[in-house]
Amino acid sequence: MGVGNTTTSVRSRSLGERAWTRLWNSRELLLVLVGILLFWIVMIEWRDFHPIVLPPPLSVVEALLENGDTYVRAGFVTFYEMILGFMAGGTLGFLSAIGIYYSPFLRRSLYPLLLGFRIVPKVAFVPLFLVWFGIGVGVKVALASFAIFFLILIQTGLGLAGVDPALIELGRSLRMSEVSLLRRIRLPAALPAIMVGVKLGITYALTNVVVAEMVVATEGLGFLVVEARSFIKTHEMIAAIFVVAVIGLLVFAVGLWVERKTVFWYMEGDQ
Repeated sequence: MGVGNTTTSVRSRSLGERAWTRLWNSRELLLVLVGILLFWIVMIEWRDFHPIVLPPPLSVVEALLENGDTYVRAGFVTFYEMILGFMAGGTLGFLSAIGIYYSPFLRRSLYPLLLGFRIVPKVAFVPLFLVWFGIGVGVKVALASFAIFFLILIQTGLGLAGVDPALIELGRSLRMSEVSLLRRIRLPAALPAIMVGVKLGITYALTNVVVAEMVVATEGLGFLVVEARSFIKTHEMIAAIFVVAVIGLLVFAVGLWVERKTVFWYMEGDQ
């Protein structure tokens, strides 16, 4: 009995110590957040802003609490569309990068065109995607996929092009086939660059899904922002934007965690 109590006490202290350590390591972020909140309150008191222009923080918190279920449902819709877009665009971009890397014809003919399309703002394609995919999940997934495609394509291409030639020569001296070279040398060496694309790409997917929801959707966080604007409910607009920001931070943190686990040898200096 005494041993069990001692073990529980040690575990409780250990959890408490870890929580305190994480809180202390985030002190700069917490200070900035507190500073922003104080600046927000001071600006309202000093300039006497109308709530339509700049609502008090408490009204935003009340909107989050009163409409919590609505924001959760909308968040799940946005998250689902973001994951679909990321998976579709990321897979296509990865496979296209490999094809372009191994095909001089594609590298000379297709790659410059793709770079040209990358420069065009993705929101400009919304009317076209609306004609092709209609109103629904398809247009939002398509816009997110289109944005992610270019990011993964470029990062994978950069990673493959930056592989140390000495490693390739070593593999060839061991009579490795090109498939084995790709699987055992090229892709592992390119993985740090690819993971940068993955980490940034998932947040790009979120951004483009929200933009599409603001234009054509009837559900999701982007739609909630537009709906709140229609009724001039600024506090609800800010609340919806806050939920988008939280989702963005969470998915970026997941991407960073995956990056640390998959390319740990490359991330050792950042630990």
